[in-house]
Amino acid sequence: MFRKIVSNLPFSPALVGQLGVYSKRLNREEKTRLIGLFFLILTLGVQLVAAIQPSESANASDAKSFNAITTAHDNNITQSLIANNLSQGYVDASSVTAQASDQINFIANIKNVGQVSIKSRATIPISDILDYATIIDTGGGIIDKTEGTISWAESTIKANDSQTRSFVAKVLDTIPATAQGVNNKNSFDCKITSTFGNPINIAVECPTQKIIERIDSQLPKTNVSNGILFTGFIFTIAIYLYVRTIQINKEVRLIRKDSSTGTI
Repeated sequence: MFRKIVSNLPFSPALVGQLGVYSKRLNREEKTRLIGLFFLILTLGVQLVAAIQPSESANASDAKSFNAITTAHDNNITQSLIANNLSQGYVDASSVTAQASDQINFIANIKNVGQVSIKSRATIPISDILDYATIIDTGGGIIDKTEGTISWAESTIKANDSQTRSFVAKVLDTIPATAQGVNNKNSFDCKITSTFGNPINIAVECPTQKIIERIDSQLPKTNVSNGILFTGFIFTIAIYLYVRTIQINKEVRLIRKDSSTGTI
């Protein structure tokens, strides 16, 4: 547009008025691009700080995975686990989302499918449960926080007979927004998970921050250096456009000045 106006200006002096309109638009563009440059400089600064001093996850410890614990048992022993949400009407806990302060009853079943009596000791992993809940009723079991388990004393199970073990966990009154672990992706993942023959997964109503974290984890991963290079490329283009706008705006002012003095 600038070249078109300038090339036709000697033949149509009335185009000086259009130069005035064009000059106002250039002033607005100059301010907008200056603001854009300011935010790009801030972005580059943040990325450089991240490159020099990378952040650490709020839960970077090498915690035991919920499925890293197995219960040694005879081939004639079968195990199963169910969980019921007592606070929401004694429904299957995996079919509803656990809310703060909900009480969940875990029931483990051990069955001897063999023809002779067998001694067995039930051990259930609870490290993932303890991310979002506390055990308020052990059902006679012993909690080992170091191993992240709850276990019961060894007992004899007769042929074709079964026994049950149960405990009750209460979801914390305030559900934490702790970041998901770096080394253990099962920790603080808005799920309560345990395995005893079969896995149990119970969704937890996490804070908004965790929803954002979940969305962020699904985005493509790039390293800091790639981000700096990309931002630097955009920054270079932004500088070029800003300088070009200043230059054209200056030329427009000079042309308008020459036109008003009769030079053109």
